[in-house]
Amino acid sequence: MPYLSDAELQSQLSRVARSDDSDAPDAGGPTSIVPVLGGMGTAAAMGFLRAKFEDPVTGAWNIPGTQWDAEAVAFLALLGVAFGGSYIGLGQYRGYAALGAVGIGCHFAGEVARNYGKTGKLDFHVGSGVPPWDPSSFDPTQFAAPYDDDAARGLASSGV
Repeated sequence: MPYLSDAELQSQLSRVARSDDSDAPDAGGPTSIVPVLGGMGTAAAMGFLRAKFEDPVTGAWNIPGTQWDAEAVAFLALLGVAFGGSYIGLGQYRGYAALGAVGIGCHFAGEVARNYGKTGKLDFHVGSGVPPWDPSSFDPTQFAAPYDDDAARGLASSGV
């Protein structure tokens, strides 16, 4: 069995160390902002789409003909591609799908938390819609000047 001399061994080890150093991912730098912007951009796009397509009365944005929330379905689809994309021929898009899933998942979680904060009930059907207007709840002074102003009191009492 041939043995390596000390010089040959040092040469082999230094070459391995150099190749490991060159393949190491950069811990910081300009490429580290890409996941943050990808997730934030996807969350912003999903918020815009929800605002455009949700039902103005109920706030629901369901897939037509179903009770499935479109945002939740998009999140689960991207999550499926991120984890199993190589099995269905979409392996090269796994990173993009993961960024999209993070953005949509964070937006959806924020909507669920917002609804929970408003209602006190945990419900995964997000969207709030426009509450019905109650004309008896109108206070004419709510848009007036400060209450110690005579003109504001006159306007408030006149019913204008």
